[in-house]
Amino acid sequence: MMIKDMRNNRIPSESSVQQRSDFSTKIHGSILWKYEEEPGRIHSLYELAKARMWNARSDVPWQDSNHNHPFPTLDEGEPMHGFSAYDALAESDRCRISWWRHALEISEILHGEQGALLVSSQLVSCMPTVEAKLFASSQVFDEARHVEFFSRYLHEIVGEIHPPSNELRRLIQTMVDDPRWDMKFIACQILIESLAMAKFQEIRQYTRVPVLAFAIDYIAADEARHVKFGVEFLKEHLRELSSVELAERSDFVLDNVLRLANSLNVYTRIAEKYGWDVAALRHHLRQYRIRHPEINRNRFRQLFINMKAVGLLTERTHARMMSMEVFR
Repeated sequence: MMIKDMRNNRIPSESSVQQRSDFSTKIHGSILWKYEEEPGRIHSLYELAKARMWNARSDVPWQDSNHNHPFPTLDEGEPMHGFSAYDALAESDRCRISWWRHALEISEILHGEQGALLVSSQLVSCMPTVEAKLFASSQVFDEARHVEFFSRYLHEIVGEIHPPSNELRRLIQTMVDDPRWDMKFIACQILIESLAMAKFQEIRQYTRVPVLAFAIDYIAADEARHVKFGVEFLKEHLRELSSVELAERSDFVLDNVLRLANSLNVYTRIAEKYGWDVAALRHHLRQYRIRHPEINRNRFRQLFINMKAVGLLTERTHARMMSMEVFR
């Protein structure tokens, strides 16, 4: 069965979609006339980026989009199993839900990649060293490939692209509008990239779609390089900030993680679509998370590691995290 044959088996998309968001910002950047003579770690990452370039059109096996199963993910990746109303559905309805949720999640990734593309392009001007500017230029091309892949995947294989969640839209707007390079950098390299790496690992573990699994391996390697760049560059910069400035940046990351955590509101939308008891489904999903604590640990592990590495995981921030259910 071709995956695209499932296009007509969808939950209807939103009828009114904002197609464009404008921004106008003043970027504080610098033109440097002194060039580093001894390449450091950032330059090594730049060299690696050049060596690992791949082509989203010719290197991805688009011809292998055949699929022998109607669902996009393995059964083990479905947290609604065991919820009586879901289990009682016909397979066609469960399949429709699965593809609709897949389209929502991959669309959100696509929009996040465009946000990273916009911000990394700004960082070429904003970064305070030539080495960092060079790496940021390589990241622009990386993010462009990611946008190209996910856009084509959604158009040709999934069959639809959903608009971004309000919270992701707001975050991207904040990122491109903020004139401070380090706030753009933290949002892109620490927040978005850390969460993306965890999501890609989850997709790679459960996907049944061969072309997606293939491309995720390339994309995850790119993202790991971006995060390494962020950690290497930020940890020195953040040591120079005051405690007030550091707290502002730490709170920025945590506040946005909380906003993004349930921004798609997928399961509530599914419950309302099928007339299920929303509270009962939420209870089921909470019990599922309790039985599988590794899910949230894996989703936020990379973020914890990177925040700690650069100095953003302060005692106050860590205490806030540990008091919130989403991080348990």
